[in-house]
Amino acid sequence: MSGSTNPPEVSILIVARNTAPFIGSALASARAQSVADIEVLVVDDGSTDGTTDIVRWHAAQDDRVRLIGGPCNGLSAVRNLSLDACRGRFAAILDSDDILHPRHVERLLAAQRAHGDEICAANMVEFQSDEKGLRAGLFADGKAWRAERRIGLDEFLAGSMFGSRAVSPGYLKPLFDMAFMRRHGLRYDERLRIGEDFDLVLRAMLAGARYRFLPAPGYYYRRHAASTSHRLSPQDLEGLLVALDAVDAGTAGEAAPLLGARRDNLAGALAHLEVIAALKGRQWRRALHITAANPVSRRLTLTSLREAAAKRIGLDFSRRASSPWLRGEEGQGALRQIMAALHAPMHPSTDLSIPAASPSPPHSTTTPPRSRPA
Repeated sequence: MSGSTNPPEVSILIVARNTAPFIGSALASARAQSVADIEVLVVDDGSTDGTTDIVRWHAAQDDRVRLIGGPCNGLSAVRNLSLDACRGRFAAILDSDDILHPRHVERLLAAQRAHGDEICAANMVEFQSDEKGLRAGLFADGKAWRAERRIGLDEFLAGSMFGSRAVSPGYLKPLFDMAFMRRHGLRYDERLRIGEDFDLVLRAMLAGARYRFLPAPGYYYRRHAASTSHRLSPQDLEGLLVALDAVDAGTAGEAAPLLGARRDNLAGALAHLEVIAALKGRQWRRALHITAANPVSRRLTLTSLREAAAKRIGLDFSRRASSPWLRGEEGQGALRQIMAALHAPMHPSTDLSIPAASPSPPHSTTTPPRSRPA
């Protein structure tokens, strides 16, 4: 596609801010896709750590890489700029610290062409690379996730609930049919600091988008010290509640009870934060009063206390252990691809060593994964 002025079939959308240790690997994996008719659009949101230099180096090597400046107005605003600027018929999301399987785009396109779904997403591998070596696990594991299938709105919402152990398809990174997205005026909600991906997919599904899941993992999600630093705040949950309340009741239809359950769950999570604050302030009576009145907050608080106690005595109640899939031929191939991407050239003057990352903490409602939707 070198020198072509025709719109690409797929735009791989990356937004970045101060991710110099990782973005070289992300770009190398995007450029290595088996589908050549792509653009790799990077919106750099005011980086000060060399991220921009790395992107420019890749752009000099490959004219499919395009760099534009961000608005410095929050993650959702940056993502909207990438949606507005992309030229592809489809848009695939890649976070700047993650990696793609070489056939990721090819597989998503094949599924879309075969079935016509407006949203397609592949399973992913969560990995961590540090001085202890490479550790990884399959994200959506178990019998229900071994076959390609369509995800319904009920399953999509059920997996999003705080305290649920169900797999949430809202965490996956999709391929969007941009004609559908633009026809329905679908964009990221710029009021949200977290859960912006989930919210966008939810509104797309309410508008009629069909969501297809592919079991073969094509997306490699990196966990590192910075990726687990965010803690939920009341403002985060209030933003999610405002966004949910903004959903047009006329489009909800049969999904109205599901949306109501989601709202009750968010309200319970907000009450849970009040309970934690009361416990820290030794306001025992207030904590008991809140939990007695709200079963969601009671369940979340008991889970948090159990995990905190386990952490103090050295136990790990992480949600997911390493999958047997990783010990098979396909899983071992995925690990080799991750290692190859980690050591791909990032920039002539960049140190290629992988910075140390702290071990992943147990999942809890107060410490969600990096940028996953709530």
